[in-house]
Amino acid sequence: NRMPEFTAPALGNHNNTVTIDLECGADASGVLYALGGAGGGLTCYMDKGYLVFEYNLMIIDRSITKSQHKLAPGKHTIVVETTLKAPKPGAPADIVLTVDGNEFAHTTAKMTVPAAFTASESLDVGADLGSTVSRDYFERRPFKFDGKIGRVEVTLK
Repeated sequence: NRMPEFTAPALGNHNNTVTIDLECGADASGVLYALGGAGGGLTCYMDKGYLVFEYNLMIIDRSITKSQHKLAPGKHTIVVETTLKAPKPGAPADIVLTVDGNEFAHTTAKMTVPAAFTASESLDVGADLGSTVSRDYFERRPFKFDGKIGRVEVTLK
């Protein structure tokens, strides 16, 4: 499921909330959603049951967070909340990941992308179909999620 970045929600530089309803097995792996590509982007994925988020700022800086606990098999609601620290281009952003209302991981992107990450990449759900945002799953690309994704809802603030 690909959406060109210029038509996709601006997750890289706006306050936003992404809500994902999913069902996963034990040690689930794969991309939940990814925007952009190897030259810059963001990705939320699972790796052997752990929840991971990476903000790749044009390769200059990578903000990566991984949950300390694995997700139990079953249905979950994952929320990724991005809050810019200032209403200006390039402002740092706090990124908090919750699972079923409990904080699982957080990170701060030191700087956010002033405009779009790329002209050619896309917003992908359930896999990372272009060049991979994260080096961690480059060898496993497109790193398709092995569970079921029900709903992905994006709210810009």
